[in-house]
Amino acid sequence: MATAEQRPHLNIRPARGDDAPALRDIFNDAVEEGFATFDSSLRSIEEQKRLIAMAEEDSRRPLFVAELRNYVCGLVSVESHEERVHGGEIGEVKVFVRRSFRSYGIGRQLLLVAQTEAAKLGYRKLIGRVLSDNEESLRLCKITGWRVVGIHEQHARHGNRLRDVTVVEYLLPAVPKVE
Repeated sequence: MATAEQRPHLNIRPARGDDAPALRDIFNDAVEEGFATFDSSLRSIEEQKRLIAMAEEDSRRPLFVAELRNYVCGLVSVESHEERVHGGEIGEVKVFVRRSFRSYGIGRQLLLVAQTEAAKLGYRKLIGRVLSDNEESLRLCKITGWRVVGIHEQHARHGNRLRDVTVVEYLLPAVPKVE
């Protein structure tokens, strides 16, 4: 059995342009699986590069990747949720982990980084939307301090099937302002 010193180190860092193929693959796997997202369109390399560029240009839309031994195995993003209504104080979080890397704590580490970074950026609350039958993601939310707010019944369409979506939220601690 490997000791802590022998285990590979998980590195979480901001996404770069050269991450586009890996991030696109992770997202597209989730779309094809139909269990981790209710997006139904596969993402192109150009679209993924555009999303990375947007994150690089706008610090309030961070996009982080998790890599293990230089292999990208997950991502997390924070985007302003209904900025016009909430003045940019509420962020929406999306987490995706490669299928073969799930159940190793990578999603938990990504979510914790998103929570920490969102607090630094001045968000006061984070929200997420999880397919209600995705017990693994709901468990991840619970162990990282999120709470279930409610359920949108028959909200997401996958082909001919309507699925329920659980809404979760995380209240961020206020970060003292440095003067």
